Amino acid sequence: MATYQPHDRYYRKARARGLVSRAAFKIEEIIKRSKLVRRDARIADLGCAPGGWLVILARAVGPAGRVVGVDLARCPNPPPPAVTIVGDITDAETVERAIAAVGGPADLVTSDLAPKLSGITARDQAQSEHLLSAARAFAGRALKPGGAMVAKVFMGGDFKQIVADFAHDFEQVEVTRTAATRPGSSELYIVARGRKSKDT
Repeated sequence: MATYQPHDRYYRKARARGLVSRAAFKIEEIIKRSKLVRRDARIADLGCAPGGWLVILARAVGPAGRVVGVDLARCPNPPPPAVTIVGDITDAETVERAIAAVGGPADLVTSDLAPKLSGITARDQAQSEHLLSAARAFAGRALKPGGAMVAKVFMGGDFKQIVADFAHDFEQVEVTRTAATRPGSSELYIVARGRKSKDT
């Protein structure tokens, strides 16, 4: 179980930089290390509230880029060029709205989706895997061939099968842990590059 330290150094760093959450440092680390984002890129950010990733992604793509955030919760004042959609990514209508808002094949899909925790491990793991499956399905619709995906995943459950599923869809798959992840947390991120063409 993760050690909860509400005022740890990443919390303080986030406040000092005017960021809405420590999660911003996770995507910042991943995209810097993996060089996944170019200026003018099109990105869909699933599970975007409260907006920590949106800020980093919007800065990375610049004014000519496009970032579309999707979440059940409203994300106030998204930074340009980001826009947000309030909706459920497991709902077909929300998926269509998000794809249309991206404005063309996406270069990157990010997912920080997580369920509301019940405290029942098996239930929470199943809900997390359900959301991850929805994110993969969205990426299958939205990503351009050769595109990339970053997705939160938790160790446990069908973890090996999840990694295998990503390997089926992408040329390169890496599992990483970020420095900003709380000590003791089972949270990991899958970084997948080279979305395979649907006919391969």
